[in-house]
Amino acid sequence: MIGFLRSRWRRIVGSSTDHPGDQLGVVRALPADATAALGQLELIARVAVDGLMSGKHRSTHRGGTSDFAEHRQYSPGDDTRRIDWKLHARNDRYHIRTYEDETNLRSLIVVDASGSMKYAGTSASKFDCARTVAASLARLLMRQRDSVGLAVIDSTVRSEVPAGLRPSTLNRIMQTLAEVSIQGDTNVPAALQQLRPTGRRRGMLILISDCFADAESLRRSLSAWSAAGHDVLVIELLAPEEIEFSFRGPMVFEDLEFPGQQMEVDAGNMRQVYLENFTKHRQDVAEAIRRSRASHFVLTTDRPLDQALREFLIRREAIQKAIARSGGRR
Repeated sequence: MIGFLRSRWRRIVGSSTDHPGDQLGVVRALPADATAALGQLELIARVAVDGLMSGKHRSTHRGGTSDFAEHRQYSPGDDTRRIDWKLHARNDRYHIRTYEDETNLRSLIVVDASGSMKYAGTSASKFDCARTVAASLARLLMRQRDSVGLAVIDSTVRSEVPAGLRPSTLNRIMQTLAEVSIQGDTNVPAALQQLRPTGRRRGMLILISDCFADAESLRRSLSAWSAAGHDVLVIELLAPEEIEFSFRGPMVFEDLEFPGQQMEVDAGNMRQVYLENFTKHRQDVAEAIRRSRASHFVLTTDRPLDQALREFLIRREAIQKAIARSGGRR
């Protein structure tokens, strides 16, 4: 029994002790219907990002080359010198001319949709949290003038949206996130190797996963992206119950990646064994990410979304400054 628990500790379901919650901004479970989920994703992303970027945070990055990208609607805080007055004369609306900037990042958001991401305790499931964060980051990055793409993975690459800067790309990303289902076992390193870093321009890889993978394999796959000149950010997404193991008494644990495998245990008796294995795994993952020269951000499903986005924006701006200092090179 102990051997089984050591190999399957990361894929469990059951009841837990109650946690105080309902903080403002905490991600909620998304509807099962894809259309309803799409509407909720778009609303959450728009409210979270627009609130974060209002005031002094708006228009923190300006395109600096002569290659025209697109128009976007004027927002308070934008530089009025960039208003397209000819367009204003035609439609009586204020729009800003934006340009491609050689220091812009080409960002790829990778979302883990394997079975273990289905876990939901007292908050939304890890997958609902992952796709809400991904939708918000995609909108945020486009507001920062980055081109953004999406890949949904489990043990392989299931869906891809090529990187782009236009609203149609954001719509495709939202649609893909709303429609994707959770299934299969986990092999994040293999999926990352299948994606492969491409292009000469500096880019950013954002992996959103519970990181239930072999640490050394994860290090090698992340290192390939770092070595190719890309900035890598790993968002390790976990449920509070996985960290604290707040289960008590007789429980039924089910393997979410291989449905049908269950085991009845006394949660209190196995708690110490679980925590030892879980702590060791997290240490190994953290060390693998550090050695791959990637940034590591731990996010729990009960954490307010605006806090997570604010931390990301601070980190994104630091990377942007580093690009500017290096003249667009790593």
